[in-house]
Amino acid sequence: MKHVIIGASGQVGTYLYQKLGQVGEDVTGTYYRHPQTGYKALDMSDTEAVESLLSAIKPDVVWIPAAMANVDFCEENPELSYEHNVRAPQIVAELASKQGARIVFFSTDYVFDGMNGPYQEKDPVHPIMVYGQHKAEMEQYLLTQVPHSLVIRPAWIYSRDDNPRNFVYRVLSELKRGHAVKAVTDQWNTPTPSDGLVNMAWKALQDEFEGILHIVGPERLTRYELTKRIAKAFGYAVDLVEPVTTESFHLPAKRPLNGGLKTQHSSYRLVAGRDFEPLF
Repeated sequence: MKHVIIGASGQVGTYLYQKLGQVGEDVTGTYYRHPQTGYKALDMSDTEAVESLLSAIKPDVVWIPAAMANVDFCEENPELSYEHNVRAPQIVAELASKQGARIVFFSTDYVFDGMNGPYQEKDPVHPIMVYGQHKAEMEQYLLTQVPHSLVIRPAWIYSRDDNPRNFVYRVLSELKRGHAVKAVTDQWNTPTPSDGLVNMAWKALQDEFEGILHIVGPERLTRYELTKRIAKAFGYAVDLVEPVTTESFHLPAKRPLNGGLKTQHSSYRLVAGRDFEPLF
């Protein structure tokens, strides 16, 4: 099949591009702010540019991991968030579906309020921040307007990527300098490895899965416990990780506290060593 990945230079897109290449698929990647050799520059809010790209490639599948994912920036700039997280992916989805391509959209656990997690696919959404609201709106658009769409929800994505968008990299960067790392004890979630996420997303596509699918790691941890595990795994003193509360950061966007995801579909539950290689 022919694939287009909108946002192939991101933390999910990078692994997805590699995976599709490894299994022999015909894949084209795009970037917006982070150039990569071999990828095509694309502003997905530019209707003419999107239409030109899709018309030239005629993909069978269009993947959309691209997003404006800085939740605090989105909270303070809701118009920009709407442009990048709703209007632009809608343009891509509409044009791609007109050409008969399937859409795979990566959403977020932040469509839930974190009052009673972990959540299954069937649970009603209730976002408490702008970013979550816009992701929920995009989900609803796909589910009602774009037939055969696959909406994937991960949570707390991490990877081996050596870049500031990766939580593991940010933690290690501070620890290498001998700096203490503040980590919250009151946020619970299900950290998701990029490699496992991509492997299971590919399986779901091959299975012709439609609708909403949760793909997350097998454990539910606090951010504090996650950060301690990273420190220990890479040989740093665990006491460099300082326990704090979410409230102490005074962040613009509210965070779900009792969060995390689980899937009601047993075939898509990640298993360490089979679906992903553990980092910690």
